[in-house]
Amino acid sequence: MDISAFIFDHAASFVWSCVAFVAFVLVIYRFGVSAIMTMVDARDARIKAQLDEAESLNAKAKALQADLERRIRATEDQTTQTMTRVRMEAEQSKDALVEKGRAEVEAMRQRALQDIEAARHAAIVNLRAEVADIATDVAAKIIGQRLDDARQGELVKQAIDAYEAAGKR
Repeated sequence: MDISAFIFDHAASFVWSCVAFVAFVLVIYRFGVSAIMTMVDARDARIKAQLDEAESLNAKAKALQADLERRIRATEDQTTQTMTRVRMEAEQSKDALVEKGRAEVEAMRQRALQDIEAARHAAIVNLRAEVADIATDVAAKIIGQRLDDARQGELVKQAIDAYEAAGKR
């Protein structure tokens, strides 16, 4: 089979195929491209609307974030001020308690000194009374007896022993 016979036999079919193809392309272009373009335009509009909405939401999110950061800073400042005030109040309370404690200790010390002075005074009064009693006893014994050197030494020794015994009580 030769090429020219092949072309001649199939030329009509080739032409009709080309005509059908061109008709198909024209029909698709006429009806399909406009539908496709409509779908593409609709999709483009939908994507643009979604992008606009996303940008709007992003702007709102940034505004909320800025507001939250401002609130956090304000809360941190308020917390810092509160902590400073509480520390100062605690320091003042501590100082007041320390001063109150010092005053109580000083009052206790003064009472203890007064008690010691009172006990010392009572001991002196008791000692004087005992010395007076011993002196009176010694004088009574001296008057009642005649003294010689031996007897005088004995009386002094008895007085000292009586004084020491009274001090040990």
